[in-house]
Amino acid sequence: MYRITFLAALGAVAMAQTAAPPAEKPPAGLEQTIMNRVHEFYTLMMKQQYRQGEAYIAEDTKDYYYAGSKPDIRSFEVMKVEFSDNFTHATAFTRCVEPVVVAGFPPTNMTVVIPSLWKLEGGNWYLYEDPEKIKNPSGLSSKIQSTVQAAAANPELPMPKDLPKDPAFVMGKVLVDKTDVRILPGGSQKITIANGSAGPIDLEYGYPLKGIEAKLDHTKLAQGEKAVLTLTAGDHAEGGFYYLRVLPTGESIKIDVKVE
Repeated sequence: MYRITFLAALGAVAMAQTAAPPAEKPPAGLEQTIMNRVHEFYTLMMKQQYRQGEAYIAEDTKDYYYAGSKPDIRSFEVMKVEFSDNFTHATAFTRCVEPVVVAGFPPTNMTVVIPSLWKLEGGNWYLYEDPEKIKNPSGLSSKIQSTVQAAAANPELPMPKDLPKDPAFVMGKVLVDKTDVRILPGGSQKITIANGSAGPIDLEYGYPLKGIEAKLDHTKLAQGEKAVLTLTAGDHAEGGFYYLRVLPTGESIKIDVKVE
């Protein structure tokens, strides 16, 4: 299945912003400045230089960027920029060619227009995500609230005494046996992930660390099942924080990796 990438997710709320009035024109050179910034970021994504791409991400969006899947871009073109909030926020529209694989059909390419959100901070422009989207991954809170309301409206359905009203009751149920590891160059460490939630989950690889290979023995876990993540360090590996993403909750498992 074609997976919506991190970049596409960033643009999901772009149209909700209030655009600057048509009569207003941005300051001279501002549109080109942002288009250059967007072009630089997408060039790094196309080269799969995700660590360098971090420099373009707003501070409040870095964890979301680390944990999210990254796009596989074959080519791109920055098309236009729309401004809002007195030219302190912008939505950039980029035409991207990405591979798509659908069961039963030969691999092909798909052209999509991806909106991304940018804001002005400290004199520079940074890509960001709407805080509400980060707080409410995959619309989980909204889905839970809708379920609660539907159950309350149907007196024939058996209802528990205390209904959960937020997603906290399903969060934090996926556990690891260690949250920090030390690896020698050429060595490896194994981390066990246990699904303590009430249903199945998927694990997604997150932000890569330079020179460190991450390998899961399986990515789909039923209730009560475990998976093993193996981190193997090359000769010139660099440590840092490695993230695994848990679906459908959108949580991130953070592992501190040190190379000695």
